[in-house]
Amino acid sequence: MALFDRIKSIGGKGEGPAKPEGQGADAFPAAFTPDPAKAAKFFEKARTVHDTTNFEYATTLWLQGLRQDPTSMPGHEAFFQSAQAYAQGEKRDKPSKEQSANFGGKGPLEKYLEELLSWGVNPSDLSRSLRVLEAAAKLNLHEPGYWVGERALAFALRDRAKRSDLRKLMDVLKELHCFDLAVKAGEAAVRADAKPDGALEMEVRNLAAQSTMSRGGYEASGQAGGFRANLRNAEVQRRLIEENALVKSADAADRVVAAAKEDFEARSGDRTALLKYARALQDRGKPEDDKLAHDLLMKGFEEFHEFRFRQIAGEIRLKHARRKVSQIRQTAEANPADAEAAAKHRKAHEAFLAMELEELRLRSQNYPTDLGLKLDIGIRLHLLGRDEEAVPLFQDARLDPKNKNRALNYLGQSFLRMGWADEAVQTMREVLAGLETQNDEMGLEVRYNLMHALERRARDHKDLAAAEEAYKIASSIAVQQMGYRDVRAKRDDLQKLVKELKAG
Repeated sequence: MALFDRIKSIGGKGEGPAKPEGQGADAFPAAFTPDPAKAAKFFEKARTVHDTTNFEYATTLWLQGLRQDPTSMPGHEAFFQSAQAYAQGEKRDKPSKEQSANFGGKGPLEKYLEELLSWGVNPSDLSRSLRVLEAAAKLNLHEPGYWVGERALAFALRDRAKRSDLRKLMDVLKELHCFDLAVKAGEAAVRADAKPDGALEMEVRNLAAQSTMSRGGYEASGQAGGFRANLRNAEVQRRLIEENALVKSADAADRVVAAAKEDFEARSGDRTALLKYARALQDRGKPEDDKLAHDLLMKGFEEFHEFRFRQIAGEIRLKHARRKVSQIRQTAEANPADAEAAAKHRKAHEAFLAMELEELRLRSQNYPTDLGLKLDIGIRLHLLGRDEEAVPLFQDARLDPKNKNRALNYLGQSFLRMGWADEAVQTMREVLAGLETQNDEMGLEVRYNLMHALERRARDHKDLAAAEEAYKIASSIAVQQMGYRDVRAKRDDLQKLVKELKAG
């Protein structure tokens, strides 16, 4: 990620961005001078109010501080935590009238604060992300723009956004000079539609070159020591190529790590240098590298109080644990008659699920309005057999249209394991009603689960109609895919159950 210079001035309330004399189109607006001292007073009060759990007011106070210094990244991070806590606690996806009344006046800065507030309570909404990024671009808020852009891109990729939306995201990230993120958004846009788009592909290639140039300092082509000097510097070119290679040789990986370490030690208080060093260590992947990367990231989390450091460190822990579980599983599969090996695998798998659960809950605390995280937590609880804990999470997650069917499918399964056959049947029917087709993998699974729920109702209540419907579902699945799970055996069992219930 390219480093961002701390912005010295931005457009103020009631005035458009003014271009400083003698500077180009990318010059910062000069109508407003950040005042960190004034901002600090609002931030201090916001922190106190947040600690009292008055998240609605704390959110407003953080933004009032950002009005004084919109370049403050700690202010943005803390605002986001309060906004997310407020949205989760009140189950809202829009700001309150009281919050909104404080922002939205004339001028690009007020527009930015208004859009930032709207985005903060629902960051997964790509349209809101685009609006706040556009507002940031008008103020040349490159570093806050990158911070928002990282989150916008992550949600867009998770939600499989449309090509048109990804292209808009690419364009605004390009305007903010977030070239590496713009490239990722562009690449996702290319993949989002089977129809080729040669112009888009060419633009993404050009952006990739621009990203490399900005990281290498090539943009200063009109200055002494700029483009031509870098062309002569074979070491710089080689380093750039090695850093961006997907597959690196051992020597190249060592050089990338050494360069990142040197940069980090020279700028130990810089977030980007720390992340770059940790990423280089992970890419190299020597036995000691992940531990060092983990320790660096935890140090960054303690120093900067930014959750992204803790999240990456957690991913390293999970990667190692997953690798160990895989080794134990392979041993068990190689010795199917070894009951001890099988038991060891079950225990290891359960321990890994518990570790995943811990990490996901921590993420959910930091991104409380992310319903996808609630679904992921619920799934782990379900796999651990803790269905009564999982049910409320699935019920929350189904409010997200993107996750509704998956959440309902798991909700029905949890109801069934709790012995609530009627509720399971009702939930599975709701899923089926929302599916475009019942013949794909999702449709097969839901029909299979509905079959089980109907069988439970039939056996518990001697319900012939439920048994007959369950049998018909089993038969239809067998016709479509004979080898699906144990459906052949279930068909025979259900046929027998129907005959028994008819006989009385």
